[in-house]
Amino acid sequence: MSETILKVEDLKTSFMTSSGEVQAVRGVSFEVHKGEILGIVGESGSGKSVTSMSILRLLADTARIKNGKIEFEGTDLTKVSDKQMREIRGQKIAMVFQDPMTALNPLKTVGEQIREMITLHSDLSKDASTEKAKKLMEQVGISSDRYGKYPHEFSGGMRQRIVIATAIAADPEVLICDEPTTALDVTLQAQILRLLRDIQRSMGLSVIFITHDLGVVANIADRVAVMYAGEIIETGPTEEVFSCPVHPYTRALLRAL
Repeated sequence: MSETILKVEDLKTSFMTSSGEVQAVRGVSFEVHKGEILGIVGESGSGKSVTSMSILRLLADTARIKNGKIEFEGTDLTKVSDKQMREIRGQKIAMVFQDPMTALNPLKTVGEQIREMITLHSDLSKDASTEKAKKLMEQVGISSDRYGKYPHEFSGGMRQRIVIATAIAADPEVLICDEPTTALDVTLQAQILRLLRDIQRSMGLSVIFITHDLGVVANIADRVAVMYAGEIIETGPTEEVFSCPVHPYTRALLRAL
């Protein structure tokens, strides 16, 4: 896990509001190594999701990346064109969103949504892409017989599995998971975490796992970065941070748990 695949340096992202500039991310720096899971943990509003959206340049119109570098395989993503960024999204860096019901199109079958991601980033025929989509459904624990079903016909946990299948459809190198278990009950959380860990190991993915739940981080992450008020205030191997936290905020989080 020594080779760095993604490096964020002094990232600053702000929102321009009628009341002035709101600094959501204030000089964040971290690295993601090949084949590891990095957990980014912090309370709501600490800047975790804005950091992930900045990496993929999926920010709202009112948001601006004011400073910093987001280096992926030697390329600064803050400098590439919109066309180049569209090619990177999904194919190189993919994302699993927090709410599967808003991430999925209610007017398309789940199978077609997985197949759409495949066809966007490959030259496979319709039959071949359909077959791959069905295999991906089986990989995440959903029968391919349900290829033609719509999102509302699935439970919350199964919809999240569909979102995961869509995210890995183009064989990305980095997977960003933005609180993918928050809306699920404890039993489903455990199932989704096991699934993500199995997929990460089988595909050799690098994963950024964003959450406010320290229990989730302890269960899945190799390293952890603690975020507070738009800054990363502590980072290190998960076991080390949990057993010997240095920053007072990290200690307070652990006491709250």
